[in-house]
Amino acid sequence: MEVVMPSTTQTVAAQSPAFIADTVAETPVLAAGQGLYRAIGEMAKAHGLLTPMLTEWVSRARAIQGVPVPPGLLFCRPCDQPMILVQPPTCEPVYLCRPTCGHLAVPAAPTGELIARAVLQHTPHLVPNGKTADAAAYALGAMQRVTIGATPPDLHIIWRQVPRQLTTPLMSMAQRLDLAHRHAARDERARVIDVLHTGLLQVDPATDGTAVDTATGKAAALLAELTLIEGDPTAALPWAIWAHRCLHRLIGPSAAETRNALKILAATHRRAGNLTDAATCYSDLIRHHSTAKGARAQPTLATQATLALVLHQSGQCLQAQQLLAQTFRMRFPRFAGGSMTKAAFTVAGTASKP
Repeated sequence: MEVVMPSTTQTVAAQSPAFIADTVAETPVLAAGQGLYRAIGEMAKAHGLLTPMLTEWVSRARAIQGVPVPPGLLFCRPCDQPMILVQPPTCEPVYLCRPTCGHLAVPAAPTGELIARAVLQHTPHLVPNGKTADAAAYALGAMQRVTIGATPPDLHIIWRQVPRQLTTPLMSMAQRLDLAHRHAARDERARVIDVLHTGLLQVDPATDGTAVDTATGKAAALLAELTLIEGDPTAALPWAIWAHRCLHRLIGPSAAETRNALKILAATHRRAGNLTDAATCYSDLIRHHSTAKGARAQPTLATQATLALVLHQSGQCLQAQQLLAQTFRMRFPRFAGGSMTKAAFTVAGTASKP
């Protein structure tokens, strides 16, 4: 009997820097529609990899802590594609562009040292006392983009016109969201906004597709809510739209986090004067609340009452009165009397307050 030994060709290829970079780059694209956890599983299966191995590759590439340069800062000069951090098992970490343009792997450690040195030379005030060793972590506050040539010294830095003071840049988004909630519980709104802005500094809600994890989507929703409370619906609206889109794709329309993001989006449209968009959002929210909680649940009826107020604001008074009366009867089935509409508007006004 002939014994066929398993080939090691695939194993070697799977461990090559180019293969790792390609796989890591493809994973977030798939994750945008179904979440990072499921995307890693599908990618591992498609490429014949162990899921823990691919998880480690992706985690290293997206990590905030223990990396030479913050993710999302480095780009390849010849092809203008993002540079991905790769740590092959047989050599030191390197940066590669994907899809490849033929750019050689760039050693990660020397690149990080150069970025740190530039931060300390040009914007030393952005690095807190005692944090000199972590200077590269504060690069996103000073630099908007860095393109890299064939070797680490060949860097072209685009500096921010207005440098940003970062708040705890070495936190993951989940840790950052937890810290933001702790500050919010103490009514430290300015600190919450600073914490969230640092974590979302590389996100452009007007152009970026979607997040790959729910923590980022929830952080954007919280930032939109607080920006709205601060009285700036115009600044809040892009974050509210982006947050809802992210969470809708990642966890579905009826999940509690998605419904909360839709509520924030509806309120932002209303405050911005976009009453048609606000009415559409509130109508969708009623449907999702009904699916998740039931047609007579308090969130469903409160949203119906708020929709009635929006309709009234937009001049659709008859529809508003009919919806409000229906909502009031559902909430107080034994209530009767000629003052139903007046009482209903009073309840609705209370329910719609942020």
